Amino acid sequence: MVNGWKIKKLGEVAEVCMCKRIFAHQTSKIGNIPFYKIGTFGKEADAYISNQLYEEYKAKYSYPEKGDVLISAAGTLGRAVVFDGRPAYFQDSNIVWLKIDKSQLSNDYLAQYYKVIKWASSEGSTISRLYNGIICDTEILLPPLEEQAAIAKALSDVDSLISSLQKLIEKKKAIKQGAMQQLLTGKKRLPGFSGKWETRKVGELCSIVTKQTGFDYTSIIKPHLLEHPQSNAMPMIQTKNFEGRKFEFATDYYLPTDIAKVFDKIVLNTVCLLFSIVGASVGNIGLFPGDKVAFCGGAIGIAKFYHEIDAVYAFYYFLSESGQQQIRNVTKGGAQATVTIEDIREFTIPYPNLKERTMIAQTLSDMDSEIEQLEKKLAKYQQIKQGMMQELLTGRIRLVDADGKDQPQTHAVQKKQPQQAHNQHFDDAVMIAGIVNAFYSEKYPLGRKKVQKLLYLVRRKEQADISAFHKKAAGPYADEVRYKGGEPIAQKNKYILVKRNEKGSCFEKGAQMQRALAYLQDWGKQTDIDWLISQFQYTNVNDLELFATVDMAICDLKQEGKEISVASIKNLISSNKEWIAKLKKAYFCDSEIQRAIKKCQDLFES
Repeated sequence: MVNGWKIKKLGEVAEVCMCKRIFAHQTSKIGNIPFYKIGTFGKEADAYISNQLYEEYKAKYSYPEKGDVLISAAGTLGRAVVFDGRPAYFQDSNIVWLKIDKSQLSNDYLAQYYKVIKWASSEGSTISRLYNGIICDTEILLPPLEEQAAIAKALSDVDSLISSLQKLIEKKKAIKQGAMQQLLTGKKRLPGFSGKWETRKVGELCSIVTKQTGFDYTSIIKPHLLEHPQSNAMPMIQTKNFEGRKFEFATDYYLPTDIAKVFDKIVLNTVCLLFSIVGASVGNIGLFPGDKVAFCGGAIGIAKFYHEIDAVYAFYYFLSESGQQQIRNVTKGGAQATVTIEDIREFTIPYPNLKERTMIAQTLSDMDSEIEQLEKKLAKYQQIKQGMMQELLTGRIRLVDADGKDQPQTHAVQKKQPQQAHNQHFDDAVMIAGIVNAFYSEKYPLGRKKVQKLLYLVRRKEQADISAFHKKAAGPYADEVRYKGGEPIAQKNKYILVKRNEKGSCFEKGAQMQRALAYLQDWGKQTDIDWLISQFQYTNVNDLELFATVDMAICDLKQEGKEISVASIKNLISSNKEWIAKLKKAYFCDSEIQRAIKKCQDLFES
């Protein structure tokens, strides 16, 4: 036993509680007080009870306190939700909580311990329900309360990192989905492109095949399948290998090369587009990367494009809502949904010139790569969390020693204090480095105007002082940051490089960039950079000028107690000699100013 820890049954330190029974006739499909059943626990409620019944039952019978840990006693056993105190009611016996002895156990620690708990049961028996007796007989390791608090805080910190990363990934996916719909239909054009697009049929751009004559899975393919890779065999690709859009080579079967080559038309050896054409997965699209050779053995249409970039471009188009709608329009019903090869040949694609197709495909590929890196980071955090739970909840790693003194926290959650004292100028230097790291691109030079606007916007997000920014021709601009503040400090410390070309100054990553990024992590400011990326990664510099200018105008108008409108903002802009020329720019027209007002209110007033 770990020094200072105890083993106790939950029944010794807590009492099982549940809400008063609610009958079906007491619920409705709409209302003010959500009623959570086992099927909606931790999700969105689909039933409600009246305010009167809620207040009556809450006063007369057991009801959880804010912070109590609700758990599912049926269905997915032990699924936990911390009660946030908002009015709600819960299904009796299926959703329960422990009224704990707070002198021995904390709810924060209990919430974490539920994730590794082993429910009491007879040897080898399967639990189908958490009866009160099972809950009370279940053992828990109890450190002293101060150590419970330290453990819960450490694990909660990682939970917060995981949650924020999950939200960022969902945001990135939504941004990408919107970008696909805009860019692949020509509703929004990338900088430097104009002119009318063609519409082309898929059959004009590629050859499309599926299982060829003589292919018989049962008699020819199946007898030769191997379950392990061999040097003279190639992986057999099925629909499930590209479910969820990502291509996965971890296949179940391999086919000897000499057998596969008999059906050479369905051997994959170049970048090509795969369509699932039968069953529930109709509409699923895969992009075979072409860096390996594989055999296509499922109900799949293979589109081998004459230009490789068209395969990538078409892949994103058919993932977009417009492309998916075309697939839905031709899908036939019956025992199994189907799309034919002839259908695929007749699909149409909006078709800009080669350079624009390439840029669109590259932009969307870059977005996918970013999402993939974030997902890898998320998986790493989740793995760290699992390891931490095993170490901290068993006492193998102590955060408080036997004498009750705090121990250094694990590296995964420790909030380090910076070694160097820092003021606003040094903060700006580190933030500028973070901006350069996030927004630098070899293809699109990163100028000072964009860096300054992003720095202004992140300060506004942080609710920090913006007095250094003044009304200049390029929008809110801080000479102090450029000449004696963050920018020269970032250059001196080699966080960034500033080079000049015919268009002005361009920012690049410096040799000591990683040192600045370490400060961002230590100070908890990486989330601010992530916010900038999620909001502005594909925003052009004119839009950034518009948003920053309108936001500064909103701040001034609020300070003067004036209403926020297109007219009041235009009046403020026209009253300043540095800003008045902005109103001659197309991106400062009335509709764009209105768009900027809405954007700024969404960003800074929520």
